[in-house]
Amino acid sequence: GFHLYNKLPSVVPESCLLIFVGLIMGGIIYGFNDRSPPVMDSDIFFLYLLPPIVLDAGYFMPSRPFFENIGTILLYAVVGTIWNVFGIGFSLYGICQVKAFRLQDVSLLHNLLFGSLIAAVDPVAVLAVFEEIHVNEKLHILVFGESLLNDAVTVVLYKLFRSFCEMPTIKTVDVFAGVGQFFVVGLGGVLVGLSFGFTAAFTTRFTKDTRVIEPLFVFLYSYLSYLTAEMFHLSGIVAIIACAMGMKRYVEANISLKSHTTVKYFMKMWSSVSDTLIFIFLGVSTIGENHEWNWPYICFTLIFCLIWRALG
Repeated sequence: GFHLYNKLPSVVPESCLLIFVGLIMGGIIYGFNDRSPPVMDSDIFFLYLLPPIVLDAGYFMPSRPFFENIGTILLYAVVGTIWNVFGIGFSLYGICQVKAFRLQDVSLLHNLLFGSLIAAVDPVAVLAVFEEIHVNEKLHILVFGESLLNDAVTVVLYKLFRSFCEMPTIKTVDVFAGVGQFFVVGLGGVLVGLSFGFTAAFTTRFTKDTRVIEPLFVFLYSYLSYLTAEMFHLSGIVAIIACAMGMKRYVEANISLKSHTTVKYFMKMWSSVSDTLIFIFLGVSTIGENHEWNWPYICFTLIFCLIWRALG
């Protein structure tokens, strides 16, 4: 119904509607069972739902305009995201010092951890508007490329702050090690992704007699790049992006038209299903009795998000 009614997508983003559907489902589950509905495990999200979304975005990224604007994209994705995370985190920590809000037990690290979760931007609604008004390709690729890479940056920062939260004491050397780890994780992910991407391109040169397994290699090597990077504590998101962008040009020259069509539509379907499940579970997990609401913190979070993103 959302896609059949033409005016609805321009008014309400699909992600917001899916969260609303999740709220309804969570309310129904809570009403019948009188207990909090099930929540999504983080391992399910990182291992099964996130890779298809990133693979789809990386595989269908226009390579030439992306690399022509790689400097600007990295500036917004890396520097801009770090700016948002620390700006939001420190601002919320300042709010926590106000005794009237009763948030003194929330530490700076926990605020930075929370900031890393909300710093990334969902570009679906923005890109839909861009396609409707036909903006120039450069602006489109800047928003699309930045939104793809800032997900990788926020995940790396989230894992970094989470490891800091688990430490009893943080020394100066730990901070410098964390900064170094940020770059090692990103560059290591690129190397892992490119190695699997070129392996996929090389393998598909010898599949002329077995066309039926060609799509399998595309998905297999992409997912293996993600798992391998995560296994070595590198960025799986960066790895799967590098793998997808590295192999696309060569793989499409090697595989048949039918295999290319299969890869295209299965990847789109897989990504869409994962995206839908994530937003629905966001709505479902909101309903329950295991939440502690603090309206000043919520309101200031929204305000600081708008301020720091505008300044960035």
